[in-house]
Amino acid sequence: MVEPSGTEQREPTGWAFVRMMVREFVHEWRHPTPFPVRYLRCDDGCGRVTPHSSIQRIYTLRVAEREVAAPPAEAVCDECRHAQPRTVGDEITADVTVTCTGHPFRRFGSKRSRRTCGQQFAVPGTASSVLCPWRATSQPNPAPPPPANR
Repeated sequence: MVEPSGTEQREPTGWAFVRMMVREFVHEWRHPTPFPVRYLRCDDGCGRVTPHSSIQRIYTLRVAEREVAAPPAEAVCDECRHAQPRTVGDEITADVTVTCTGHPFRRFGSKRSRRTCGQQFAVPGTASSVLCPWRATSQPNPAPPPPANR
């Protein structure tokens, strides 16, 4: 429960806290929020436009100088696992709407459901694969590939 700073309302304790946590859990279960998926060109890795859904940051510890160095976060390609630093304007614009054909996991258990996800989201037409932001299922991009320049 996020409250703006400066409010006088206290966070609930005891059974009120348990009720609040259960209410928020049920709301998140019924209305999931999509996680961010960025489509970037993997320059040094596979060379294709691929989804980048995770980031990595490598910390350097120097004990003698009592220093911790942390470079900017790097986007990790979902296909070849190559990490590259983000730059301004590196995200490819989405121009095709795709309907997810993946199957979500069942509420209880580890098997997938028979029904399809059915969520619609925008992806770039040049992407080699598509990642559903709601179910995290990967599928090939159904958009036609761009014409080759001769």
